[in-house]
Amino acid sequence: MRKYISLIAFQFFTLLAFAQVQVSNLLCENRTNPVGLDVVQPRFSWQLNSNKRNVLQTAYEIRVADNSASLEKGNTLIWNSGKVTSDSSVHVAYKGTPLQSGKKYYWQVRLWDNTGKGAAWSTPAYWQMAFLNTNDWKAKWIEPGYAEDTLMRPSPIFRKQFSTNKKIQSATASITAHGM
Repeated sequence: MRKYISLIAFQFFTLLAFAQVQVSNLLCENRTNPVGLDVVQPRFSWQLNSNKRNVLQTAYEIRVADNSASLEKGNTLIWNSGKVTSDSSVHVAYKGTPLQSGKKYYWQVRLWDNTGKGAAWSTPAYWQMAFLNTNDWKAKWIEPGYAEDTLMRPSPIFRKQFSTNKKIQSATASITAHGM
């Protein structure tokens, strides 16, 4: 008899877990994890997923951090919208502290449905800001190192070796070319 009760309880809790509302398809300015975003107040979008019919979003909460560990713990956030009563899930604007040029930000959202149940936090997404000011650019051209022939020239190979004493956690290469 215990086996049957345990089996029924297991199936019931599995069904509850499966019926839970989930948040997916996180977009920032209509893109997945964009790099080089030049919008100072980016807009977020997401989708509600449920295996039940007539499930609607009634509230959401967005949180943003400048590193994934802070986001996961929910501390040292640079912005938390708090619980906002709204069915909006498209182009919800960032309203936190001013964003820094070239910096990477992590965000996630959770929502509540029309039965009052809250979803778990979504899988984190991110975006990286572009250089917003001309003073942010600190680069030098990498030249081919020889006089170019104007006709029948092969495409040059550009290389630059460098070393650093710091441990690299992440790197972004901003690449452009001379105009003609």
